[in-house]
Amino acid sequence: MRKLTLLLSIVFISLFSACDSEDNSIYTPEKVIESTDPISIYFRENFLTPYGTAVRWKWDDNLVDDTKRVTPPLRDVCIPMGDFIKKFWIEPFTMTEPGEKFMLDHFPPELVFIGSKMYNSDGESVTLGYADAGVRITFTQVNEYDLTNSQWMFMQLRTAEHEFGHIIHQRHNLPDGFKEVSPENYKSNNWLNLAGDVQASSPKISREAITLGMVSNYGTSSENEDFCEILSLYITSTEAEFNERYITHEHEAPYAKVDADGNPVLDADGNPVMLDPNEDAAEINEGRDIIAVKLKMVKDYYMNKFEIDLDQVRDEIMKRISEINK
Repeated sequence: MRKLTLLLSIVFISLFSACDSEDNSIYTPEKVIESTDPISIYFRENFLTPYGTAVRWKWDDNLVDDTKRVTPPLRDVCIPMGDFIKKFWIEPFTMTEPGEKFMLDHFPPELVFIGSKMYNSDGESVTLGYADAGVRITFTQVNEYDLTNSQWMFMQLRTAEHEFGHIIHQRHNLPDGFKEVSPENYKSNNWLNLAGDVQASSPKISREAITLGMVSNYGTSSENEDFCEILSLYITSTEAEFNERYITHEHEAPYAKVDADGNPVLDADGNPVMLDPNEDAAEINEGRDIIAVKLKMVKDYYMNKFEIDLDQVRDEIMKRISEINK
């Protein structure tokens, strides 16, 4: 019995000594060596330091769903893509003090660059970009960087604004009453079956979608996508373009044709040339009224919550775009 007691005492003392030794040790964390790659330095200085945003430009399998088929970005386009994001996405917001605070508070912690289109598992459809849990936005087709290609440029910019909209409503909810404006008009995955008779792509838009009170086919899938599509299309269109397509009513009765100067076009006998309205004119005008209600909600939401004037943001974005080829 004495031997057992002595043995236990030795074990206890040994354990105590070992724990005591660990408590007194000083942990020295491994030193992190910052990359000296010029691209890494650029993103550290322009995104990580001011916004806490890590830009994932190097290939990492963990950042892409294994059901997608993609290729990595080219080195030559990474910094130009960063400049594009700064000039056309960040800076139009940060022109004012509230806008600077808004971007500092909400800019995503992570951006991911994908070089190619992101093909889905069906091998045909593609994902233009997406936001993950309000912390990451992924850009695709970065290797096609070309500011003279308006289709590429608007696709990237609208993807950024759309996905940023998700980050905003995920943190602050949708505008009060937004879900109640047209709840019966959302079509879930059936949005894929809508036509492209207004615009074929980037984004696909149909008269049916506008009739339902949405600015794009994808916007008909849910309230969240509706909000983000209104936001992204509004601030990446001129006021005249947006109003003509989504706000201004079209004729519901026969009307006189006019020329580019607004003068009536006459036939050989000197009579005005009359045009028939679209068969769905009355219905699509009702949809435009719904869009106008939701647009006001979105604009008031940004102004009241963040002191962000979306008209000012839109005007700056469109001014910068108009100056590209000057």
